[in-house]
Amino acid sequence: MKATTEKAFEAYIEENMSEKRGWNAGSNLLWDKQKALFPDYVIDFIKATQSNLWQQMEKLHGAELAGKLIDTLVKERSTKGTLYIIRHGFKFYGKTFKLAFFKPAHGLVPETLALFNENHLHVTRQVPCHPADGSTVDMVLSLNGIPFATMEIKNPFTGQSWKNAVYQYKTDRDPRAPLFLFKKGAVVHFAVDPDEVHMATRLNG
Repeated sequence: MKATTEKAFEAYIEENMSEKRGWNAGSNLLWDKQKALFPDYVIDFIKATQSNLWQQMEKLHGAELAGKLIDTLVKERSTKGTLYIIRHGFKFYGKTFKLAFFKPAHGLVPETLALFNENHLHVTRQVPCHPADGSTVDMVLSLNGIPFATMEIKNPFTGQSWKNAVYQYKTDRDPRAPLFLFKKGAVVHFAVDPDEVHMATRLNG
């Protein structure tokens, strides 16, 4: 009963975000728990928004380009942090690859608005969160493949509340795991039940 009711609450949140808020339902099969991101979403975004740059680099690196880009992104994120790479992108062989485009102050430049509309927000359920085991976090929110928030979700029908989610973050989630690293993984972590939401920007036991 516990698993069923909690999964029903997860599904309800996912459905509302997808159908009413414009999010996309993500696939946890595309998640790389060692690198703590969705490589396919990152590459799809780059190809869609920076095709000239992609083609230029593809001539130099061929089929190895995608893997090299992801490895470079992960290294730069570990140095400068998640927010930095979302805002400023990352350097690859002297070129800057953007990981997001922000809404322009006005609509006078259609090209800028078109790039903004290429951003994709994903809500993904049951995402593997520790490289060394099979444990999962209930939900991950990501922008163009870069995770920025995690959620542990509790349903009162199971006899649990947001307090149990906080306890889970404290005891079951390793702050050294790539997804939970301070500033270098997800930026914020939410403990959720139907009545209250609590958040933390740093996990430290």
